[in-house]
Amino acid sequence: MLRSVVALLSLSLLSALAAAQDHAPMPPSLVIGYEDEGKVDASEKSCRAFVVDMVEWEKAEMDQAVKDVCVYRQKHIDAYAKLQAAYTDFRAVLSEQTRFDGAVAARHVAAIIKNCIDMKWALSTGGHNIGTDMIPHAIATECLDLGRDLLQKETANLGPRDDQPAGGE
Repeated sequence: MLRSVVALLSLSLLSALAAAQDHAPMPPSLVIGYEDEGKVDASEKSCRAFVVDMVEWEKAEMDQAVKDVCVYRQKHIDAYAKLQAAYTDFRAVLSEQTRFDGAVAARHVAAIIKNCIDMKWALSTGGHNIGTDMIPHAIATECLDLGRDLLQKETANLGPRDDQPAGGE
């Protein structure tokens, strides 16, 4: 009888430990949750439409403003793509791990990036004329880069390292 109770308790404990290791799957892409995330349009047509609606300047100034707006938008798009690529690598390394909760880590890194954007926006005047478009893109770019750097460092820390001895050594 005592052996049955011990065996049952052991199985219960092992089951509980196994359940603790069953983590939710990581999302396929990292969703930050900021306005227009992943929907930035850096086409000349879109940039020109914004500039024409915002200011009435000489043609040369308008053309330069369109280029400037497009540059900021494109940097935002590029930063978002690089963040997603870093997340893909991070996710791949974590898929080989059973000790960590990647879904929770993903939520936290998204929150770090979102909080960065919110903090920087709180410290911004928002700009005027074409700056009202450029400043949000500059802020997003900086925070996406911060998130990308964090993911790259954590991916490197989680992956195999040359300075660690092989198993059993």
